[in-house]
Amino acid sequence: MSLEKISNPPKPSAPPRIVKLPRHRLRSLASTLKSYNRPLPPPLPTHTLTVVCISDTHCTHPPIPPGDLLLHAGDLSKWGTFSEIQTQLTWLSEQPHKYKVVIAGNHDLLLDDEFKEQHRERWKQAAQAASDDEHINYVDYPAASLNWGDVIYLQNSSVTLSFPWDRSLRIYGSPLTPQHGLSAFQHLPSEDVWTEKVPLHTDIILTHGPPRGLLDGFKKSGCAFLTQEIMRVRPRLVVFGHIHVGHGIEERVYDRVEKAYEQISGQLGGWGSLAGMVWGVMGGYLIPRSWRQPEKRTTFVNAAVVEGWENHVVKNEAVILQI
Repeated sequence: MSLEKISNPPKPSAPPRIVKLPRHRLRSLASTLKSYNRPLPPPLPTHTLTVVCISDTHCTHPPIPPGDLLLHAGDLSKWGTFSEIQTQLTWLSEQPHKYKVVIAGNHDLLLDDEFKEQHRERWKQAAQAASDDEHINYVDYPAASLNWGDVIYLQNSSVTLSFPWDRSLRIYGSPLTPQHGLSAFQHLPSEDVWTEKVPLHTDIILTHGPPRGLLDGFKKSGCAFLTQEIMRVRPRLVVFGHIHVGHGIEERVYDRVEKAYEQISGQLGGWGSLAGMVWGVMGGYLIPRSWRQPEKRTTFVNAAVVEGWENHVVKNEAVILQI
């Protein structure tokens, strides 16, 4: 060992610093308070309806359980051609459900006239890929030639469905997703395409892309404007897909606590919102249940069934709900 190393021994390394992001303490406290929230659940109707949810089938035909209503949240196809979409529509029409409601997804290019007009080369590439795909019996026809059977198609539109026992459901459907790559029905992430688009008193929102922060994958790829619109309308059910790894079910309650938590999470609320959460949580423990009103809830479903559209692997089962 040299004299230099003996006279100048290496300095011990400093302990690692823990860097906390701004508002870390606020968000942490809000998350803890939310876990103690005790909202009063609404009663189920006397006669419930069975809703079956699927999405992102990408030319596959997964098993579909029986029910009153079948919802498909888009991406019927792989390449978006007539052959693929018609095969899926025929399969859906054969299902026994009283109503079958479908929207398009970003892969369903045939249904987006504006996209085909603006990106003709991309449309030609998709047609060639479908023609080369051994799983597809490719033919080329326009969207107007599709036979929808008894399938109801929604594209930024609504429908009201009637059921026995004087039950009805109003559904709003949209294929829109924030832009990623070059696909159909997409918008710039900074573009607000949702504010006041969904009619009030809508029971179900059926959209291809997820709302931000709700079953939208590790990268949080959902649309923040859609999240805001859902909070405004407060539907009973929101069904989507697009982000395959986000498959699952989550429930949100729109009470004082949840509203304040969303404000804090979205950088809009501060310590005043946290104080509101404290009062809301305390009320759940101190106010008798007989004096409280049931809180409105929304169930979120990411119904993507395919793990990877390239290899035709169906990973997830259809989601079944009673409403």
